[in-house]
Amino acid sequence: MIAIDVQNVSKKFRLYTDKPGSVKELFTKFGRPKYEDFWAVRDVSLQIKEGTVHGLVGHNGCGKSSLLRMMAGIHTPTTGQVVTAGRISALLELGAGFHPELTGRENIYLNASIL
Repeated sequence: MIAIDVQNVSKKFRLYTDKPGSVKELFTKFGRPKYEDFWAVRDVSLQIKEGTVHGLVGHNGCGKSSLLRMMAGIHTPTTGQVVTAGRISALLELGAGFHPELTGRENIYLNASIL
């Protein structure tokens, strides 16, 4: 059974390059801020079967976290679709839910019980 089905997923963010310095400047530019489109993820398709383990590896800024956030339902794709069977819980941030006074095994049990 397929647990996660990602089909032709892309994610675009707008990077604003020019912030108005004053209210007057905002209205003299007719309220149109300048921005550039940045594609964090482009046309990714994959299927993950239930009960399998996968790793997502790549350089900084290549879209790993953006793809995971779309798979977890935190972000919506600009194009394409993500279909999931069941519930997905995500711990995406480095150190999220980590307690240094506990062992690795105890941290795993604690986080699993919360999810």
